[in-house]
Amino acid sequence: MLINLTDFYSPYHYFYFMESYQLLQTIYEISKNDPNPETYPCKPRELILRHMQGWTDIRELLQDLESEKLITTVQQDTLVIKITREGILKIAELESVRRKNN
Repeated sequence: MLINLTDFYSPYHYFYFMESYQLLQTIYEISKNDPNPETYPCKPRELILRHMQGWTDIRELLQDLESEKLITTVQQDTLVIKITREGILKIAELESVRRKNN
């Protein structure tokens, strides 16, 4: 019996990206009150405390967001995560869609 993987993959893929965008929202919430959110050095501890996932899962989501150029990461004493201008625009887009659907 052949299984159409598109039926399985699409919902899973959608959920996975929603999870990464939830993490992006968390990064935005942490940095939005800074005069220049793009320069705020978000630390892993801030994400772990707010996102309630293990570091391994968060790290995978960060890699996805970085590949979309929505965040940057730099290894210093600890990992430093910064939202990009594209990330801020993505949050605005997602908020707009959410408002239209409510």
